[in-house]
Amino acid sequence: MVKDQNLAEDLAQDAFVSYFQNKPVVADDERAIKTFLYSSIKFAVYNLSRKNKTVKKFWERKGFQEFDETDYEHQIIRTEFMQAINDALQNLPEGCRKIMSMSYLEGLSNDEIAGQLDLSINTIKTQKKRGLSVLRDKLRPDYLSLLLAVFFLR
Repeated sequence: MVKDQNLAEDLAQDAFVSYFQNKPVVADDERAIKTFLYSSIKFAVYNLSRKNKTVKKFWERKGFQEFDETDYEHQIIRTEFMQAINDALQNLPEGCRKIMSMSYLEGLSNDEIAGQLDLSINTIKTQKKRGLSVLRDKLRPDYLSLLLAVFFLR
């Protein structure tokens, strides 16, 4: 009836618990016991079905967004990672910091940065190289690999 082995076992177990709790009220003959167990399971299935329909209607109206514990963990890791990057960027000279921020945080290309700052593309590349060298020294190795993965694999 429920098409789930584990759920069926749980319902059967609940029916037996209910039987033992109501044993003084249920007749001692085998047929009465079977009827009691069958009825208990049947009504449990009906109640479960009704509950599932109610829950389904609720989520259809509410809009379901699955809760995922790892999503929060990823947010925490991302926040720690971005804080470490920002701390490391603050130690860079102002021009290098601006270029690194524009490139890696804002996602601008070398040409776009050169155009906005009125600098040559070679200057942009050199500053990015210096910035990455400083970040390599300042960041934990796992943060640096994350930085490279996140920003270079876009």
